[in-house]
Amino acid sequence: MISVKRIHKSYGNLHVLKDVSLNVEQGEVVVIIGPSGSGKSTLLRCMNYLEQIQEGSIEIEGKPIGLIQKDGRFVEMPQKELDKIRAEVGMVFQNFNLFPHVSALENVMMAPMTVKKTKREETEQLARELLRKVGLAEKADMYPDQLSGGQKQRVAIARALAMKPKVMLFDEPTSALDPELVGEVLAVMKQLAAEGMTMVVVTHEMGFAREVADRVVMMDGGTLIEDGPPDKIFSAPDQPRTQAFLSKVLSH
Repeated sequence: MISVKRIHKSYGNLHVLKDVSLNVEQGEVVVIIGPSGSGKSTLLRCMNYLEQIQEGSIEIEGKPIGLIQKDGRFVEMPQKELDKIRAEVGMVFQNFNLFPHVSALENVMMAPMTVKKTKREETEQLARELLRKVGLAEKADMYPDQLSGGQKQRVAIARALAMKPKVMLFDEPTSALDPELVGEVLAVMKQLAAEGMTMVVVTHEMGFAREVADRVVMMDGGTLIEDGPPDKIFSAPDQPRTQAFLSKVLSH
């Protein structure tokens, strides 16, 4: 479903991703863990080309995204093609990014109507179904500032699902939430995983990683240092760095 091959990403002199490769199969839940500044969020943002890479390649369902080869060199793909591939990848950010001036329902309806030109009536039906799915049917007419952080994030998940994506990327979806609201967002994510959604999740929620992930990937210093099933990573990691990181996080 997603193939990341030997990518490099730099901001000026800062080399953020160094020769990173990662494959994600259809229906797989891959959780990326690691200390702050290890490149986790950057890797995720490169997957739908919110960040440009300098080297390497990324494919979604076998189709290159971002850089394509033309006459033996890499060039940016046309925006129209990029948008088409991006429409298949849902993304949920740390800070919800909802439109403040429209209701929860309108937030969910906006993308399919604008991008896919779907009819208002059927889009509203889909949006209401999705709000019900994330447990917010009764909040459809409320505006973002009337919702709690956990509710906003669930609207953001419904909004991403409205495009009927094949892959969902989550960038620390619970880190801006009060602790007691984290569970309601994770519950929705668990439900998606159970339904077979392909998911890549950057998170500090180790319980979620342990329970829901098919694979856990550890990043450090811009490289991917370990990749394996949660049981293995949490109980007997190969890398001392992974061990040190987990003992620190799990002791809190």
